[in-house]
Amino acid sequence: MRPTVRSRRLGGKLGTYRKGSGLSGTELAARLGIHQATWSKVESGKAKASPAVLARAVEELGIPGDVAAQLTELRRKADEPGWWQDYGDILSEAVQMLIELEADASWIRTYEGEVIPGLLQTRDYAERVITAVSPHIRLSDVDRYLELRMRRQQRILDGVRLTAIIGEAAVRQQVGGPDVLREQLRHLTRVVREHDVTVQVVPFGADAHAALGDAFVVIQWPDESDPEAVYVDGVTSWTVHERSGVIRSYLHAFASVQAQALPPRESLALVDHVIKDLR
Repeated sequence: MRPTVRSRRLGGKLGTYRKGSGLSGTELAARLGIHQATWSKVESGKAKASPAVLARAVEELGIPGDVAAQLTELRRKADEPGWWQDYGDILSEAVQMLIELEADASWIRTYEGEVIPGLLQTRDYAERVITAVSPHIRLSDVDRYLELRMRRQQRILDGVRLTAIIGEAAVRQQVGGPDVLREQLRHLTRVVREHDVTVQVVPFGADAHAALGDAFVVIQWPDESDPEAVYVDGVTSWTVHERSGVIRSYLHAFASVQAQALPPRESLALVDHVIKDLR
């Protein structure tokens, strides 16, 4: 079984409480009446704990009731197929992981230096980006990729908090031509006005920052005790970071680039200026 985000979160929480109790995986597995290898897979997200095993683990580890309820909900959701599985024939593992990360998020922070983030793209802008980045994509699949990207944006309508830092290049490069960019920038300003979305632009005149040459997404879940995750996607590889030390490095990078960005009001003023120049 490929670990899903929810099963990995469940396993990670159980592992944290197990280590806090002073028990080894072997000792806890013996108390639960299962093999140590099975428990190891539960903690790594590669196996799902049965409801009975989860209930016994909660009791053995002294997990508080409110946390136990969260674990039970995570286990239930880990069994549910995600809507994105309808696109399994075209969906890369990287994009599937990103969508899973976004599905339960309460706050998404993203940095993109050269393009408008996918959650904020219009259909025409997204089509030009997808066909440019994936030149070998079958024409028959383009519409499904676009439909997938538009469905991801439902998270914005659902009220997720989004903070997007983008480079001035993303605001000015005429992806798809001036008409497409103009409508994209108008859409950007509408989304900021109507939803819990903050956009800040790093101007060309900004100094160096810790996120130079990078693009990444920081995910925060509703339970603040949950570890955040960082998704990093490149041309040839992708990674999800969950270790606290690495996450701290990306949080520092995000703070560094945000410090170089224009405040939200001034950022929208720059966007409006570019819109007027495109007329």
